This record gives sequence, C-alpha cells and structure tokens, in this order.
Amino acid sequence: MTTAPTPLRIEALSVRYPNGTVAVNRVDLTVVPGEVFALVGPNGAGKTSLLKAASGVMAPTGGTVRCGERVVTGDPRVASRWLCLMPDPLGVYNDLTAAEYLEFFARALALPAAARGAAIAAAVARLGLEPWLEHEVETLSAGWQRRLALARVLLADAPIVLLDEPASGLDVAARVDLLALVRTLATEGRAVVITSHILPELEQLGDRFGIIERGAWVSVGEGRTCFTRAELARGFGRPTWRVTCSDAERARQILGTERAEPLPEPDVLLVHADDAESAAAVLTALVQAGVKIYSFQPQKTTLSELTLRALGRKLAAGVAAQGETQP
Repeated sequence: MTTAPTPLRIEALSVRYPNGTVAVNRVDLTVVPGEVFALVGPNGAGKTSLLKAASGVMAPTGGTVRCGERVVTGDPRVASRWLCLMPDPLGVYNDLTAAEYLEFFARALALPAAARGAAIAAAVARLGLEPWLEHEVETLSAGWQRRLALARVLLADAPIVLLDEPASGLDVAARVDLLALVRTLATEGRAVVITSHILPELEQLGDRFGIIERGAWVSVGEGRTCFTRAELARGFGRPTWRVTCSDAERARQILGTERAEPLPEPDVLLVHADDAESAAAVLTALVQAGVKIYSFQPQKTTLSELTLRALGRKLAAGVAAQGETQP
C-alpha cells in the first residue's frame, strides 16, 4: 500500500430512497487501519446501502464520510482515491478477457502508464490469475471472478477497503482462500469493512462487529452496538460455564437459582461466575458437597447466537410498542 494508513469515519450517515424508504438512518462508525470491521444483518438491513454511500457510489441524503481528516462526502472522484468498494453482484463485463478487465480498471483508476503493467502483474501474481488471463471473464468460475474483482481492489491500492459479500456463492475451500486474502489487506495496514451472511467465518475474520437492521445499529446489551471478537470469546456479558454433573438439581440448590440455571439436557446446567477465580470457587463448592463433576467448560457466545438474540430482542420490542398504540 503506497498511501499512508487512514481511518474511516462515518458520521450520522443517512440514505433515503425516492420512494421514501430509509435504508440507512444516521449511522456512526469508525474503522482504524489494520482492523476488519464485520457488518452483520439480514437481507434488506441497509448493509449494501451503507457501503455504497460511504464509497461514493451512492449519494447519501445526510451525514459525513471522512477518510482521515479529509471529507469525501458527495465527491466520488476524491472518495475513489481513499476507498475501494468490491460490490455484490460484481458486475462482470461480457466479451472482455481477464487481462482486458484488469487493463480497463487500471486505466479507470488513472494509474500512470509507466506503472500500470507492474501493478497488474503484481495483482495477478498475488491472486494466482496467470492461467486465466486470456479467458473471458464471464466464463470464469465464481471463485475466479471474485479473485479477479479482488485484483481490482489491489490495483486501486486504497487505504480503506469495503467488501460486500466477497465470498458469496463460493465453495468452502474457495471461501477460506478468499477470506485469508481479505485478512492480509488489514495486516498490511488497511481499514476493512466486510459484509457476509456466513457468520461463523465472519466471526473468525472480524476484529470488531456491528449488527444493523432497518438502517440502524442494533443494541447488543446496555446500549452498546459494536463489540469485539474477544468479547464474543469471553461469552459477551457475564461469563458462563456449562456444567455436567451427577445431580444438576442439587447443584442448583447449592449455588442458588440466580447463579445456576437448568438446561433441557439431563444433569446439565449453566453457571454464572464473574471470572475464572469465581468459577474455580463454584467448582470447589460442588465437589465438597459431594456432587460429581463430569465436565466444566466455559461457554462461548457465537456471532450467530448473539445476532439472533439481538435481532429477536429488537423484534419483540417493536411488537410490544405496536401493541401499546392499539386501542
């Protein structure tokens, strides 16, 4: 990357379509260099509209987009120097070979003629595109088309990269390869924002996450919206341990109903403890009381579970609010 690492700052960004639909509603977001921010949400939540408005492909109806201290809102030419969007669908070009496709975008990006060949060659080598350069783009598999689109991102050499469903339609092996390439974009100092419906893989890729629904952030507890992978790994909230033992009901009576909650499985319960030291004290108390412990494992909240929980809570709140307005 030739441009200095640059943070992305989105402030109160809004997108309203001509039919009155609010796709993005006053969203704030900061993504720092070296970070992968994972944007999570169902279809129609506003993810694509947010990325398009941030990149300059779509004009927002309100708010500001800053690349570092430079305001790029409403100026697509300036924005293109700082941000590069890999859209979904990719918009492949019929009757162009892969080589012609890369040459076209190198010219569109105004790469100097003297540097164009070297930049294309570097992207081709990095993504393994050499065997496919003379093939027409529309004849390539979905995986190679997405590698070609990622080569376009590399040609832009922008410090901020926005990726909309980059692994969509790929098999498992192709997704793993492509997402590993995405990770390197951040390790090289870029600020990366990515959307994906494949939440387990997104969980491994993202450094920080945010859930969006109806164009706005969804709270994941106590008014918070964004959260880190480390918070997921700790259980996101009060740490919880899964206990399999000889007598779950007796264990629950010993620990108290506020600390221990039963599960449908026999002889299994969840135990809440503030830290590892407290968990060890719980284990000691159960053993000393004669309860046999077969397993005692920390519970990890997955991104899928947290997303469903957060969206479910918002849906329930919306239904309750509607009910209050009914006569």
